[in-house]
Amino acid sequence: MFTSRPQNGRIDERVGDDGFGQCDLPGCVAPILVVTVTLCAWLASSLMPFLLAGLSSLTFGVADFFGGLASRRSPAVSVVLLSQLVAGTGVVIAAPIFAAVPGASDFAWGAAAGIAGSIGLVLFYHALATTRIGVTAPVTAVLGTATPVLFGIWDGERPASLAWGGMVLALVAIVLIALPSGEESNGLVGGWRAVTLGAIAGVAFGLFGVLISRTSDASGLWPLVGSRGASVLMLFLIVLALRKPIIPTESRGLSVVAGILDMVANVMFLLAIRRELLSLVAVIMAMYPVSTISLARLVLHERIGRVQAGGLGLGAVGVILIVLA
Repeated sequence: MFTSRPQNGRIDERVGDDGFGQCDLPGCVAPILVVTVTLCAWLASSLMPFLLAGLSSLTFGVADFFGGLASRRSPAVSVVLLSQLVAGTGVVIAAPIFAAVPGASDFAWGAAAGIAGSIGLVLFYHALATTRIGVTAPVTAVLGTATPVLFGIWDGERPASLAWGGMVLALVAIVLIALPSGEESNGLVGGWRAVTLGAIAGVAFGLFGVLISRTSDASGLWPLVGSRGASVLMLFLIVLALRKPIIPTESRGLSVVAGILDMVANVMFLLAIRRELLSLVAVIMAMYPVSTISLARLVLHERIGRVQAGGLGLGAVGVILIVLA
């Protein structure tokens, strides 16, 4: 039992002889702080892959919006070439910071991933520039999710039951987001074209995730160096063959911003899939249309219908279930 107030006016912060011995308050608080800090560190460690996936998804969505906007002023292949040059430069600078021992196979997988991803970006940016963003982005996300999820399951990944529920909700949400409102379906020009381009781009993005996931954990960021090197070389040859400008002068700034954001998003995605199942990370990543469509609504005044809004909410619930699994 605590004593009352002694003569010196200070509280005697000791526990009496009731079986607990003596313990001053600072000494009792210290273990609680240690346990709290340890618990927070454990939570941060266990949730970090999902946090990285979520931030990567958000960043990808913003990068896609700027890339699509740039492609409305310049050829999509030129925009992607400049953005990949910027992203590659950033990765080359960042890669030595991480301790890594990459092998030849890591560069090979990275190069293959870069080719697939750059093809997807060119088609995706072209679709964003010529069709409604609110249709193209979600359709791309559906196929971009299905490819790595199916591969992950085929490769032996077995998500928990709660994660399965979240994945189903997220996929349904993406489909709902892809459905245009009545106004959009009446005024949309080339709707099937948007769906077709978005679907092909989605498969290409999914292949990027599958191929880059085959790299070793010890390779650090070097697979992204191989990825950007291969994509820049391929795009440069395409630009020369099509006689397109190497530097999109009318959208140089937007292309650079898209490249920087693309680099940051790819780094976070690579770190996420090395800490968590590809199938789970891919589903969270597929929510990137949320930021793309939101920016399209704010900047381009594209309408978000009730069904799309419901899809956004359902997607949030799905992501929460995956994180809690």
